[in-house]
Amino acid sequence: MKVFLDTNVLLDVLMESRPWKKDSLDILRVAQRGEIKAYLSSQSIVDASYVFSKSGRGSMDIFKKAIGRIMSIVTVVPVSAENIKSALCSSFEDFEDAAQLDCASEAGCDAIVSSDKEMAANGFPVYNPGEFCNYIFSWDI
Repeated sequence: MKVFLDTNVLLDVLMESRPWKKDSLDILRVAQRGEIKAYLSSQSIVDASYVFSKSGRGSMDIFKKAIGRIMSIVTVVPVSAENIKSALCSSFEDFEDAAQLDCASEAGCDAIVSSDKEMAANGFPVYNPGEFCNYIFSWDI
């Protein structure tokens, strides 16, 4: 299964006191074992660096080390000019979500993990991290 991780999942992993931290870490562990293929957009990493730096919860060295580990687990999908053009034509109100959805579609993902349920569109099932963990841990692997 190919799953696209939204920016909020990355933030859950990087920052303490996030609502889905444990579940988001579990998703990365499952991806690390090769049971799922996880994707993340390059824009998510850039956005997460901004939020992380403004939070005052850690140094950029900590952020960079964590991103290096995460990048060894997930496939980073670049946000292309075509993704942006698609988002411009999208009926989605949230431009960032529209660009993310186009990246997920281009990567051939089967589902999206996001705590933002408004991302549900284009036939993608959208799970919050807890729901996705319940789903994948119910598999008989």
